[in-house]
Amino acid sequence: MAAILLCLAVLLLGTPPAESQQAPALPKAATETLSPEALYQFSLAKLLAVEGSLSDSLTAYDEAERLAPASAYIRLEHAQLLARVAQFARVAKARQELLQKASVTVNEARRLAPDNLDVLRAVGSIYLDLSAQEPSAVITAQQALEAVRAKDPADAQSVIPLAQLYLDQQKPDKAAEVLRDLVTRLPNQRMAYALLVEALLRSGKQKEAQSALQDILGLDPSSLEARLTLVDLLSQSGDHQAALAALHGAPDEVRGEPRLRRKIAWELYQTGDLDGALAAADGVLGSTAATGPDGDSMRLLKGLILSAQGHTEEAIVLLDKIRESDPDNLPLAVTVAHLFQRVGRNDQAVAILGKLAESLAHDKKTKEEREVRLELGQVLLAAKQWDRAGEAVAPLLDAKEEEGTAAAAVRAQALLVRVDALVAAKRWDDALAVIDKNGDKNSDKNSASSNGALASALATRRAEILLRAGREAEGRKSLNDLAASSDNSTILAAAQSFQRVDRYPDSIPILQRLVSRQPESAIGHYLLGAAFERTGKRAEAVAELRRVLQIDPDFHAALNYLGYTLAESKENLDEALSLVQRAVALEPDNGAYVDSLGWTYYQLGRNEQARGYLERAARLEPADATLQEHLGDVYVALGQNDRAREAYQRALDLGNDNTAAAKVRQKLDSLDHGPVKPRP
Repeated sequence: MAAILLCLAVLLLGTPPAESQQAPALPKAATETLSPEALYQFSLAKLLAVEGSLSDSLTAYDEAERLAPASAYIRLEHAQLLARVAQFARVAKARQELLQKASVTVNEARRLAPDNLDVLRAVGSIYLDLSAQEPSAVITAQQALEAVRAKDPADAQSVIPLAQLYLDQQKPDKAAEVLRDLVTRLPNQRMAYALLVEALLRSGKQKEAQSALQDILGLDPSSLEARLTLVDLLSQSGDHQAALAALHGAPDEVRGEPRLRRKIAWELYQTGDLDGALAAADGVLGSTAATGPDGDSMRLLKGLILSAQGHTEEAIVLLDKIRESDPDNLPLAVTVAHLFQRVGRNDQAVAILGKLAESLAHDKKTKEEREVRLELGQVLLAAKQWDRAGEAVAPLLDAKEEEGTAAAAVRAQALLVRVDALVAAKRWDDALAVIDKNGDKNSDKNSASSNGALASALATRRAEILLRAGREAEGRKSLNDLAASSDNSTILAAAQSFQRVDRYPDSIPILQRLVSRQPESAIGHYLLGAAFERTGKRAEAVAELRRVLQIDPDFHAALNYLGYTLAESKENLDEALSLVQRAVALEPDNGAYVDSLGWTYYQLGRNEQARGYLERAARLEPADATLQEHLGDVYVALGQNDRAREAYQRALDLGNDNTAAAKVRQKLDSLDHGPVKPRP
């Protein structure tokens, strides 16, 4: 029997056994010093473990250790078997006892062979398992794994658990350092790359995470998770073209995946390709992947696309149905309310927001309720329902000072809505009374907080009302005093007030002072550019708007303003087109931006494209007189005089600018008295 077992020992020790059952085969030197009795018990223990007789195997290991007290490898394999048995223990106490015994045994192995990598790996693994019951064990695990890494930095078996340990300890930078070194040495380690991405994201290093994801895709182009994560990062950074390219770069075997198809539809929308996005969304909705939340995602996207195209009634049908199934979805409710408002169905817009505000109040969601009530006030303002606008925000005026800065900010915003409603109704004295009554509660004591700008807005609004009410000297002095403030937000608010009452020349020195104090103020440069353009200083306006885009390349209002300015002067039309295209991509449902795009195409002589965009803009902004005039000009260029006549008449009906009206009447007269030569 002993001879048979010795033969088996040679086979077991000389052949690498299955990973799930045994440690790697021992080097020959590990067994040469064993006595025949110790070798017999060691071989018996391994054989019994292979057969599944774990209890008998552990007994044999105990005997082998007694016979060979200086053998590190017997203790190593004994400890590993104890750890494996612990994994299957159903009782927590038994699992803990087995792991504790494994830790004692592997520590003895480490005492006997302190620099042995196999032993150090086992210490790390066993103490990591033990740390679930004894948190202090993680320190020993970390030290052992770091020791392995110091000796063999390409040992993925130890480095990956070490990195995961650092992530668990909220040390993503350290985890990234460990993993970055590993993938440099082992470029094909997908698990290491996946953890590296997680570590980089948790460290806020999105660019490096993108690079790691691209490396993963280089190893495995069909990795859907890596591709979609990369797309999310690119999209979040605003690089939707790159996100779309990453999606289109997927290999054939994953191109039909529903998640990838949905992402393509969304990214097409984000790049401004509404027709492509609509086709992609319809493709998903027509497939079996259009059920449940995924289908709702595509229906939501389709509704947003239709809204941006100006097909408002169709958008309402889709989005209001989704809203009814998710009535507490605040952004969706606001979107649907604005759509109803666009088509003049103000009562329905108000009903949606009012009902949502009541529901949020019932659920004690105070922050969300306040947001909805502010939105409701704005909707009523736009609908020219002045009294109702004031009533809608009245509950927000009771916010207590002790509720903190957020409540104070909401209260100040509500006051602005109430004041704006009174101003719109030309109730100057009532508006001033509201500001004077509440001004002290939003005074300079809050100027250091986020409420400071709102306090300044109330003060500048008071001066603005004085100017509107004909109290010129008093109003101008108040604004100039505010503009002399040391607080930048107050200076900005004063300039904005001068611009709101069409006193653009007065705002220029104020804004020049502001941007000299704050050279990186994008809004300051933008308002200064607008003031220069309104006062006929076109070169200065263009320079300021270009400065805005140097500071913030995605400042869509500046993209639109600069593009339209260049288009109006018929200068740099290709650049103008690029600028307004970017603005429209950033805000596809902004009718003013779409108008700029259509007008730029008109200036380029691409009249059919101009017509499409201007008709879309007219659906988005049906009450814009200038837009209707633009549309009339394009119809003339296309020889569609009847349509041009209708557009010019709508411009007259909507407009209140006598100079603009005279120009439109002249165009109408030209249509009525003979053919009109189209503009080139």
